[in-house]
Amino acid sequence: MTASIHSSPPVGVDDLLTRTGSGDERAFAALYDHGAATIHGLVLRALRDPAVSNAVTRAVWVRVWRSAGRYTPDQGSAIAWVISLAHRTIVERIRSAPRDTTPTRIGSSRTGHVSSEPGSVSYLSMAARRRAVLLAYYQGRTTEQISTTLGVPHDTVATMVHSGLLHLRAHLRMADNTAVDVDSLNTAVDAEQW
Repeated sequence: MTASIHSSPPVGVDDLLTRTGSGDERAFAALYDHGAATIHGLVLRALRDPAVSNAVTRAVWVRVWRSAGRYTPDQGSAIAWVISLAHRTIVERIRSAPRDTTPTRIGSSRTGHVSSEPGSVSYLSMAARRRAVLLAYYQGRTTEQISTTLGVPHDTVATMVHSGLLHLRAHLRMADNTAVDVDSLNTAVDAEQW
């Protein structure tokens, strides 16, 4: 005779998604742990760009959190529902990708926009990330507005802002470790460094 190790019955993925729809963060965390590798693998296989795939995968899980309340078990399995959301997000990303294959550098005289080509890394340049942070925090722009202003995919904006904030935090930590005379700082020059 074997004793049960679990104090509660095992929870199914369908139940996790249903509880996530009710705002249960622990259920969402468990659902994420269960399906994260599958969803990321699907996105990476479709898009073939790790940076873009990371952003799209985050967007999928945000959509799962926001729309889980609309899931009902009679629609099919929870994992199939999540994969369906991932598929729709991938298709939206592919359709929103620019058709022009000529990369545009930041500050280019041609458009002045940041390149959003998957093969180009100019949209991840420090100047682009800095501009995204400034637009978000100093001008109060939404990610949609920043996307339009910079000419990059919507999902890329969150990555740019996050990366820019991480770099800013590192820059500020370096400044904290260095004795700096605050009155002697040339803020215009120092702001350009991060």
